[in-house]
Amino acid sequence: MPEIDIHHPHSLGKSACRSAVDAIARGLSVRFGLAEMKWNGDTIAFAGHGVEGSLTVADGDAHVRVQLNPLLGLLRPVIEAEIRRQLRENLG
Repeated sequence: MPEIDIHHPHSLGKSACRSAVDAIARGLSVRFGLAEMKWNGDTIAFAGHGVEGSLTVADGDAHVRVQLNPLLGLLRPVIEAEIRRQLRENLG
């Protein structure tokens, strides 16, 4: 399965980063049709039609892992670019 794996540094505190990540996840949920999102500690897990992944918040770093089904794998560059854009805009 195609995978996206991004580490994005940030200078926000963990709490502020978590709030920003929550907003990012909700926005991506609407755009990409993610049906499930659930926080477990510092990690938000998400799943939808052909996509499954997580975003983990740490001091100074946000780590995104996304698995795409083969069909969505064809759109990997577009999906990865949107995730990176959202991280840049919301986490700096």
